[in-house]
Amino acid sequence: MINEFIYLSVAAGETMPNATCVAQQDNSNLYLTYHLSSNDCLFSFAPIANKVELKISKAYFEKYDTPFEIVSEKQQICCNTQSKLYELINCGIKGIARNIYLESMVLYLLFQVQKNNLIFQLNCDTCTFLNKPIDTDKIKKAKTFIVNNLDQNITIATVANFVGTNQCYLKKGFKEVTGQTIFEFLQDNRLTKAKHLLHTSNYTILEISIMVGYASISSFSQSYKNYFGITPSTERKQIIPLY
Repeated sequence: MINEFIYLSVAAGETMPNATCVAQQDNSNLYLTYHLSSNDCLFSFAPIANKVELKISKAYFEKYDTPFEIVSEKQQICCNTQSKLYELINCGIKGIARNIYLESMVLYLLFQVQKNNLIFQLNCDTCTFLNKPIDTDKIKKAKTFIVNNLDQNITIATVANFVGTNQCYLKKGFKEVTGQTIFEFLQDNRLTKAKHLLHTSNYTILEISIMVGYASISSFSQSYKNYFGITPSTERKQIIPLY
């Protein structure tokens, strides 16, 4: 229990081929159920903590003018959502600060679900990929390939060759299905993993830059600063012990 409106449960769940979120609701509550898979997750979720369930009372949103609703559907989990789930599970903050921190994580997760719903709704009538399961599977395969090879020199040509399609078709389909370009998805995953490693490992910044596929520490530091607003070295100095 995070507060009187939000309940959190972490447990062992069914092994899934991909990391997914199932969003549901009834008259009183919103429900988010996350199944975490090592196949396409950036973080080490133990078998005993690969299912996360959240129940959020709709009474929580009575302070707003508009009721909060979600579309009931299954979604894939992006790297940013994985990061927040990891922090949610491993948070070691105590007292009221813990409640505030965890509540902020839950609100972020709700935002991500709504964001994914919007992307789906914008594309559902026009996206040729979403209406072709074989092509959608190629995009899923491309995402998995990228996540599993963040330390490599990934090019669009390499990914297209791996999934068996041409580069133009891959770029168009990837954008339609994920709402991101391949470069944006690659950068999100690389830098999110880098931040996680800065917080949870003793690897040097140089070692981390290599692990997430940067050719030099200077290019890594610049990309990190452009993305997060601070350099990796500053990030490490400012780390709050969450775990």
